[in-house]
Amino acid sequence: MAMDITSYGLSKREQQKLLKRERLKRTLGDWGPWQLKEFPEGTVGHGWASEFTRAHKNNVFSVLDRTLPNGIRHLAITCLSEVRPSWPEMQRIKDELAGPTATAVEVYPPEAEIVDDANMYHLWVTTTPLPFSLFDNRR
Repeated sequence: MAMDITSYGLSKREQQKLLKRERLKRTLGDWGPWQLKEFPEGTVGHGWASEFTRAHKNNVFSVLDRTLPNGIRHLAITCLSEVRPSWPEMQRIKDELAGPTATAVEVYPPEAEIVDDANMYHLWVTTTPLPFSLFDNRR
């Protein structure tokens, strides 16, 4: 569920102030602590979105979190400005929510499986090593 700042009933000035605050916090890396909210399955959305049972929020990002039956975690990441998180921000989110030893990937699916209804960015987290790496793991 993407956040739309215009739907909060804020004045244009208040919206600009919030977006400026977010930019500053992102620039400084001052996100604040993560807060966890847990909720029953089926209360967030419909389809696959209804499987989310946790959400993490700090002063910059909101992350929906679900664990698939195969143990893979799906983190769906968004922020108020809807500006795509940078690679270091995605790495930090993965480290802070799933741990520094976990591996996460972004997926670019076949055309028929694209879902692009929101400015939301997805990490798929596994603790199982991938069959490929930037390093030579063939030894």
